[in-house]
Amino acid sequence: LVKTFGVWQKPPNWPDDTPWRVPREQVDGVVDRVFAEYRPVAFFADPGSGFDESDGERYWDGYIDAWAQRYGRRLKLKAVSGGA
Repeated sequence: LVKTFGVWQKPPNWPDDTPWRVPREQVDGVVDRVFAEYRPVAFFADPGSGFDESDGERYWDGYIDAWAQRYGRRLKLKAVSGGA
């Protein structure tokens, strides 16, 4: 079973001159809820190419690393870098 637990998209009519980012804390909360309520056997995240304006770090890397630390041992299918 493959299930989607959330989709985050820039709202319609969002001003072009105003940056929009997916709210990481909200996504992190959904990930925590899913692992609390279900028994996922695989979990994948595409970090994209965005950077955090506040510190210059890749936007998702810290969260993806934290998810791997929190939940990686519970997964049967592991993600690999580069899609290999």
